Amino acid sequence: MQNNKSIQDIRDDYIHALSESKNSSQLALQLADDLFALDLTVYSKNYSFESLVYNSFSRSVLDDSISLHPEQLNIIKHIEENSATIISAPTSFGKTFCIFEYIARYSPHNIVLIVPTLALVDEYFKKIIKKYKTFFSKYKVFTGISEEDNYNFTDFNIFILTHDRIVNESAYSKLEQIDFLVIDEVYKLETDINNDRVLVLNMAYYYLAKIAKKYTLLAPFIGGIINSEKLEKKPVFFNSNYSPVVNKVIIQEVLQESDRFPMCKSILNDLPQDDKTLIYFPTVQGLYKYVDEIISEENYIDDLPRNVSYFIEWAKDEIHEDWCIITALEHGYVIHNGQIPLGTRIFQLDLYDSSLNFNKMLCTSTLLEGVNTSAKNIIITKPSRKSTKPEEHFAAFDFFNLVGRTGRLYQHYIGNAYYIKSQLDPIYEKIDAVKEIKFEITDDSKDVDIQKGNIEKHTDVLNFLRMLEITIDDYHENIGSKLRFDTVVKLYNMYKKNKNDLLVELRKLRKDPKRGMRYLIRILYLICEEKDDSLNISLLTSLLYRTRPKLKTVINDARQFYSRNINTLIATAIRIKNSYIEHSFYIKVSIIRYFMIIERCDSQLVEVINKRIINTIEFLYFINSKHKKMLSDLGVYERDIDYVLGIIGTHFNDSFELKDLLIQNEQKLGNVSYLTRYVIQNLK
Repeated sequence: MQNNKSIQDIRDDYIHALSESKNSSQLALQLADDLFALDLTVYSKNYSFESLVYNSFSRSVLDDSISLHPEQLNIIKHIEENSATIISAPTSFGKTFCIFEYIARYSPHNIVLIVPTLALVDEYFKKIIKKYKTFFSKYKVFTGISEEDNYNFTDFNIFILTHDRIVNESAYSKLEQIDFLVIDEVYKLETDINNDRVLVLNMAYYYLAKIAKKYTLLAPFIGGIINSEKLEKKPVFFNSNYSPVVNKVIIQEVLQESDRFPMCKSILNDLPQDDKTLIYFPTVQGLYKYVDEIISEENYIDDLPRNVSYFIEWAKDEIHEDWCIITALEHGYVIHNGQIPLGTRIFQLDLYDSSLNFNKMLCTSTLLEGVNTSAKNIIITKPSRKSTKPEEHFAAFDFFNLVGRTGRLYQHYIGNAYYIKSQLDPIYEKIDAVKEIKFEITDDSKDVDIQKGNIEKHTDVLNFLRMLEITIDDYHENIGSKLRFDTVVKLYNMYKKNKNDLLVELRKLRKDPKRGMRYLIRILYLICEEKDDSLNISLLTSLLYRTRPKLKTVINDARQFYSRNINTLIATAIRIKNSYIEHSFYIKVSIIRYFMIIERCDSQLVEVINKRIINTIEFLYFINSKHKKMLSDLGVYERDIDYVLGIIGTHFNDSFELKDLLIQNEQKLGNVSYLTRYVIQNLK
C-alpha cells in the first residue's frame, strides 16, 4: 500500500506516541534514532550518539539549556546569508527565539523590531531586560522615538516599536542607521483599503527597508509574496512547515446558538484543572456575556492569592467594582483583549503564565497578533465575527493561527483546539490556511502612490489638492500616511458641512474660557465619525478633563444617564481612553485644525482647538514627554507617573536606565498604586 504521508505527518505520529506514553523519556530513548532522523532533536536529546553530537554543536548561545532544532539553525543561516528575508513557519516553531538567537550570535549594532501591539512590545522588552539581559545589557533599549533626541548609532541600540510610533518622516529620519530590521506578523502588510493602519505599516516597511542593511519579515502560513519582484530590496522567501508539536482540532457540534456557552463550560469541566486553556470569543461583547452568564454563577476561589487581592482592590477603586475582569479573577479566570489597559494586561498574562490557580484565559482576536503564551488547549466558541463584510470573517488562515496558539515547544507535545461548530459554521482545512499575500506597497494602491508622490494619474487627488491650494509636499507634511485619502476627503466634507457650527462654538469658547467642552466635542466627533453618539461624546468629554479623573468616576457619571450594560459601558470608556482618543480622535482633530489653517480661519479660533483639545490630549497621553511616555510604555499607571518622575528624576534616556532607576528607588515609591508597584517589581 502506498504511503502518502508527508514528513510532517510522520513527525506528528511520533509526537502522538510520546504524548500518549506512560514513560515518554523511556520511549524517546527507544526511538532516539528515528526521532533524530526526523529532525525531532528536541526529543531525541542525548539518547543516541548522533543526537548527542548534534545537540552539543547546536547549543543556543542565548540559553545553554536549549539546543536549536535543525530548521531553526536553517533560519539563522538564512538570515545571515541574505540581506532581506521573509520567514514563514508555524506558530509553535520558535521564530521569535531565532531572532533573538541571531542577535546574540552576530551582535548587529542598531536593531529595529516592529510589532503590531504594545503587548508584544512588552513581551520583547521583558525578554531583553530580564530573560536574556546578560546578552543585551550592552544595548540601549527604546520603545519610542523622540523627535527631540539625537541617537548615537555608534552605540548598540534596540528600538522596539509599534507601527503607530513611526508614522511620519521626522521619525524615519531619526533612524539614521539600521543594521537589522524585523517586522513581526507581516501578513498585516496585506492590502486592506478599509484599514488605515495597513497603510501606516506598509509605509513604515517601505522607508525602513530602504535604510536597513538587513531585514527579516515574520509570519505563519504564508505560501508566497505576490509581486515581491517590485520591492526595491527583494526578500528571499523561506518557508517551513516543521512543527515540534501537534495541533489537533476537535469539533464539538451544537444545534443552536444558545448551546455555545453551555458546550464551552462542559468542555472546560472535562479538562484537567491544571491544563492551561485559552477560550476564544470573536467579539468583546461575547466575552463579557460569557462572564455575566456563566462564570459569575461558578464558585468563587476560596483564598485568593495576595497579589490578586491587591489588584482587585486597586481595580475596584480605579476602574469599577462591577468590571468583568474582577468577576473573572474572583472565579479563577483571566482576560486578554485589546481594550484592557497595558498594566492590567501585563498583570493578567503573568498571572496566567505563573499561577496554577489561573489556568483559563478568555481572549479575543488580539491573541492572533502574536501574544506568545503557553496553552495546552484552546476553545473556539465561534469562528467569525458578526459582520456583513467578507474581510471580517475568519478564513482558514485565521482559524489555524488560533489553533497554533496551543502546544508549545518544551512544554506541550499536543495542543488541542476544541471548535464549537454550528450547522452554519464552516469546516476549515489546514491546506487552505496557507495563502499568498500581496503587500499594499506593491499593489495598485492610490494611497501608496500618494505617499510616494506619484499622483499624476489620480485626478481626484489632483483636484483635492488644487481645491485646498496645497502641494503634495504640504499633504505629506501635515497629513502623511496617518489616514487614507478617501478618509481625508470624507473628513473634509464633514468639516465643510459643520464648519459654521464649529466656528460659532469656538467663538463662544474664546469669549468664555470657563465654558464647558461638551458641545465642541460633539461637533468634532460628528465631523470625525459622521454620527452623533451621545454616550461616546459624554465619555469623551469626561476623559478629556486635565484633572485625569478615575475611570470609575467617569463611568459612574455616565451611568446616571445611560442604561447600558455596565460592562459594555466600562468597555466603551476604556476603548475611548486607551485607543480612540490618542490615535483616531487626535489625528483627525489635528487634520481639522490643518483645514482651518489653510482656509485662513481666525488664528485665535485655531488656538482654541489647540488649547482645549490638541494640547489636552498631548498632556494626558504624554505625547511630547519622552520620560512620561517611557513609564507609560512599561505599564506604570498613568495617575502615578508624575509622582514617580518626582522621585526618580529624568536622568535616563533608554529603558535599561529607567529600569535601574525604578528598582533603585523602589522603597521611596511607597505612595504609588498597586499596579505600578507590581510593574516595578516585575522588572527585576
